[in-house]
Amino acid sequence: MSRALTLVSLLLFFLPVEAQGGSTPTPEAEVLARRLGETTLGMEELLAGKVEEVTITLRVEELDGDGNVKHTQERVDKVTVKDGQQRREVLQASKDGQDATEALRKDLEERQRKGEVRTQFNSVNLPFASSHLAQHRFSLAGPDPREPHKLRLRFEPREDTKAPSVHKGEAIVDPSSGQLLRLSYSPTELPDMADRVDVRMDFRSHPGVGQVLDTLRVDAEGGFLFYKKHLRITARYSNLVPAATTAKAPSSP
Repeated sequence: MSRALTLVSLLLFFLPVEAQGGSTPTPEAEVLARRLGETTLGMEELLAGKVEEVTITLRVEELDGDGNVKHTQERVDKVTVKDGQQRREVLQASKDGQDATEALRKDLEERQRKGEVRTQFNSVNLPFASSHLAQHRFSLAGPDPREPHKLRLRFEPREDTKAPSVHKGEAIVDPSSGQLLRLSYSPTELPDMADRVDVRMDFRSHPGVGQVLDTLRVDAEGGFLFYKKHLRITARYSNLVPAATTAKAPSSP
């Protein structure tokens, strides 16, 4: 149970980025990665002052051994940032079709009062962010087989790094604009009691901000002994309001 709750909490405050890789690093790949760090804002940067408000729509499905949905949770949160402080509000919530808004509001208020929400959020970032760039190796992996006009950029931990937030994965990039379109990954270091975590993150352009996270999908399994869970989670990010001081991000290399 604590495992499932950990995964949901991470999703609400955004996950790190990871996937598959293994090509030879090149200067071109490093330049592209640095460019992605300049034009793509992870939610940690956004909520540290790049946006004033964003809405998160979350759906969590618990599946049985045959892949059928046993339980469903849905919620809509609004996150506001003022003077560097984050504030979350549950707008709507349900469990298995029954309204659960008030119960989740009370739970969130208590966690925010204790400072737990902020602590969970601080561990989240992108491998291209300036604070994580030097901990990764990047390599070009050729065109995407499904969309040959798009480019694959792989990333993995450098051999000499021991940072816990380092990841292994693959990004899909528009080579003409240098924009990040998608990230797919499976963590190299799984959360507590996790057996498998597969993640996909899709991005979109937002005027005045750059590339921002649009949809996050996670398929995860874990547990202990005979108690196992299979979760399928979808989080969508909308109604993003840029901060007044946010400069327009460059749109091309």
